[in-house]
Amino acid sequence: MAMEGVALDLGDRIGGGLLGVAAGDALGATLEFVSPAQIKQRHGVHREITGGGPFRWRPGQGTDDTDLTWAVLAAYLDGPFTLEKAADNMLVWFHTGPRDIGGATAEALRRLHRTGDPRTSGATRESSCGNGSLMRCIPTALARGDHGVRRRELAEISAVTHAHLQCIDSCLAYGEIVNALLEGAEVNEAVAAARALDLHPKVREALDIDPGLAADRLRTSGYVIHSLGCAVWAIQQDATFEEVIVALVNRGDDTDTTGAIAGGLVGVSQGVEAIPARWRRKLEYHDRLLDAVPRLLALRG
Repeated sequence: MAMEGVALDLGDRIGGGLLGVAAGDALGATLEFVSPAQIKQRHGVHREITGGGPFRWRPGQGTDDTDLTWAVLAAYLDGPFTLEKAADNMLVWFHTGPRDIGGATAEALRRLHRTGDPRTSGATRESSCGNGSLMRCIPTALARGDHGVRRRELAEISAVTHAHLQCIDSCLAYGEIVNALLEGAEVNEAVAAARALDLHPKVREALDIDPGLAADRLRTSGYVIHSLGCAVWAIQQDATFEEVIVALVNRGDDTDTTGAIAGGLVGVSQGVEAIPARWRRKLEYHDRLLDAVPRLLALRG
């Protein structure tokens, strides 16, 4: 297992979480919407950050996953955090005309543009339970050690675009795991901390995923419960960062977001150096994400 016996400091874990999102996103971007059989035919096993894919990404370019993670992160870095600041950052990104954006996110940001109210913009329909808020929630978990503040801000930021309880509670569970890992908990303890919350039954199912499940049994759709389940599975594997993220993205479907969400958890668990250097060097967000680490350390107090 990667980093076994190596003590990780808080900065290593925070940097690992941020770069883990970007690395999983960039690796998976090539394979978005492709089936496992097509991946095997075209790539064998996809292991390198090469760009391309349906949206013709540059190698290491952030998709909406890393872009919106940065939008939330920047709201913490730029003076006192407010929900309005995070929502405004999302709108600025939206107005650039991103090539890849989820339907619920686009609908909510159009509503936000019309009303100016981030507390009423998010969709609450059962059909809007995508992973678009889970993919960008790690900055809050990294910035907020206070349990009450972290949970409130995770819920509010999710609800800007994804206000259904499955989405909100998935963010709360993910944030609890991240925070527990930052506080030095073992992986099983971190997952147990999330299970201790009062959560939607579907979210509890994701937390209870069998870590012994073979990778080819994992569901990697854009449904938030599938994405959370994959991430919880990923941190419980006796495997390196590279091995587990490669296994996930080669499952196809919503590969960039599955990779980003799992990459964040595994990055916090294993630290910056566990992420392959050849991947890190290609990430267009690399420097600004690492530059954010001291500020996040200060925010945690």
